[in-house]
Amino acid sequence: MFKRKAVAFIFITWALLICAQQANAQFQQLPTPIFPSEEKAILNARILENNLQLPFWDDFSSPGVDPAKWINGGTTQSYTVGNAPPSLGVLLMDGVDERGRPYSNVPIEQGINDQITSLPIDLSGLSEAEKNTVFLSFFWQAGGKAELPDFNDDLNLFFLDSAGIWTQVWRVSGELEAEQFFFTPEIIQVTEDFQHENFQFRFQISGRASGPFDAWLLDYVYLNKNRNPNNLFFPDRALTQTNSRPLGKYAAIPLFELKNKNNTIWTNVSNEFKNLENRFRAMEYSIELRNKADDALISRINNNTPFNPVPLANERRTFTSNNFGNIDLPEAETDLELTTYISSGDRFLFQIVDGDSLIFEQVDLRVNDTVKTIITVKDFYAYDDGIVDYSAGINQRNGMLANRFEVENPAYVKGISINFTNFLQANTFIDLMVWNNLTNEPLFVKEVFIPEKEVLGEFAYFELEENVRVEGNFFVGFTQFTNDFVYVGLDKTFDNGSEIFFNVSGSWEQNTIVGGSLMIRVHLSEEPLLAEEEQNTKTLKVFPNPVTDWLSIEGDIDSYQVFDNFGRSLDLPEENPEINSKMINFAGLQKGIYLIQVIQGEEQKSFRILVK
Repeated sequence: MFKRKAVAFIFITWALLICAQQANAQFQQLPTPIFPSEEKAILNARILENNLQLPFWDDFSSPGVDPAKWINGGTTQSYTVGNAPPSLGVLLMDGVDERGRPYSNVPIEQGINDQITSLPIDLSGLSEAEKNTVFLSFFWQAGGKAELPDFNDDLNLFFLDSAGIWTQVWRVSGELEAEQFFFTPEIIQVTEDFQHENFQFRFQISGRASGPFDAWLLDYVYLNKNRNPNNLFFPDRALTQTNSRPLGKYAAIPLFELKNKNNTIWTNVSNEFKNLENRFRAMEYSIELRNKADDALISRINNNTPFNPVPLANERRTFTSNNFGNIDLPEAETDLELTTYISSGDRFLFQIVDGDSLIFEQVDLRVNDTVKTIITVKDFYAYDDGIVDYSAGINQRNGMLANRFEVENPAYVKGISINFTNFLQANTFIDLMVWNNLTNEPLFVKEVFIPEKEVLGEFAYFELEENVRVEGNFFVGFTQFTNDFVYVGLDKTFDNGSEIFFNVSGSWEQNTIVGGSLMIRVHLSEEPLLAEEEQNTKTLKVFPNPVTDWLSIEGDIDSYQVFDNFGRSLDLPEENPEINSKMINFAGLQKGIYLIQVIQGEEQKSFRILVK
């Protein structure tokens, strides 16, 4: 399945695909629409007073695409999309630009898509001996964890000559299934034709231009002199991936829940290194947990633990932490930071030329030796880590979507956060819901509107106004009232797809279709939110929804009105068996959406009811 870009995949909807998907109601992974605030072009045009000098090096281990090195034309940096990369982070090239917009809305159209161009590099002034020693090396992968390119898709490399003409110097075509699981090294000579003061090189892909298809990955791009065609080893040891999760499936957990589970929830974390040099190197690794608020050390899990046996030349190896043991947790809600780093003797890039060492202090090979993971310990559970990779949703009126959670001891739901990714669906309504069991009526139902947002990663937070007590397994989610997909963010870093449940046909199903973590979070409290007497005056329940005959309104209400689709007030049969309960008969009404306005003291509340 597809994996994360560090800068999120932000995919626009293309109409034909969605029309095809709507033919069958189900839970699906969806492209994420583009936001209006992201409509402005954000290409990294940069004017330098002086051109870059050799060496040129980028292993994409830092977040984003470096504007001090590149002019970006649609590529994004990713920590997880690559399979067995040479070092931490890769560059992803596909059929959408860095804003997530496809290059074409025609599904089958082929064309030039992403490209990335180096800033000008001064290759003038090389000595005669140096002119035959300038080489550009890089690693490439077809597809990775994204989509494998087809046979008519290409990855191309161009050099710019002194006349300003781009010349293709290398090319590879798609449909390379084996190359999806490892990175292939290449080294290309920069001949005298291109050795001028404004030299540039460009990677460019062609393929399907209508979406996140036909992906190519690049890593460890290195241009320098005093090289030869066999110079594909580097004096570098690198971590190659993010840390595994120390809290299992969770990216965030309420502090009081972590205290309840402190002795059992922590799992050993793992990572991987790659020795990029053609000789062995003794190395050590350390793993520590700190309070991010004040950088106070909480626990040193590993302290300069030697790799045993000593890493061999060009070796790749997975390693695992010691047991976490009993962690001394902070008293206040905070973020924890888990750091893994290797001690390998790496420093600056260097070359041995005629027995002398040339050191290039502008290239620090230690940048890929450290990985940090944030563990949020506040008031909510989250499976996602906050970055949208894709979207997911269902296309069924009255369809329901939910995330499953579990508490150690009974708790109260404070609120629910959902990342709705389609800005066009702002101000449409859903029913927010909490269940203790999906076979029972919900514990809580509240009509809410999807709010407007400016940033893709922004969550909508819905605060509960009554005590909703949960224990053991419980579920939070929503009911939609449209046959269009309601887009919810999907984080692909870790697969928590088994915690997703959906209902599009009258019965609940556990997701087996989409991998990832649905971006629905639950906020919890150990104590009731309202005092008992306050709870009794505020509680208002309207159920069942949808309704076929009798609808109950439970709570202390003064009056109510029912309106049909056209805004006409209806006078429906009513029973009132209890002083604080109303029963309204909807039997025989036309199927559709009805609005109930309830007056409770000085408050007016509205509920949309679906009549089946």
